[in-house]
Amino acid sequence: MQTVKRAARFLHPLGAAGVVALVFLQVYLIAAYIFGDSGVLNSHVTVGRIVVALELLVFVTALVGWWGDRYEITISTALLVVGTFQALFAKDIGSSSEVHALHGLLALAVFALAWSTLVRTRAEVRTAGAV
Repeated sequence: MQTVKRAARFLHPLGAAGVVALVFLQVYLIAAYIFGDSGVLNSHVTVGRIVVALELLVFVTALVGWWGDRYEITISTALLVVGTFQALFAKDIGSSSEVHALHGLLALAVFALAWSTLVRTRAEVRTAGAV
């Protein structure tokens, strides 16, 4: 069981790093779309699905690797919940542009939650080889 916990603690910050990097890519892709490249919207949607999968990975690895650490599990849960709503606000929730604009706004919250997780747990990746 200790090996599984160690693996989860190793993957946890890597998943958060993936979310951080892909949020930057998402912003780039949607900016390209706004400025006239209509072909990148499908890429934006595909990358968004990958981000949600990574948010789920962060949540599961928090449960496995940090069982009993209420703070880490809470932040990881918040990342998954906020990320899910962020994706849904793109078109599934609401019918006005003002509501859909929350999709972009919540991307900032997703970034902040993933960044804080990465910064807080990155030492697990550095020390994995030393164990």
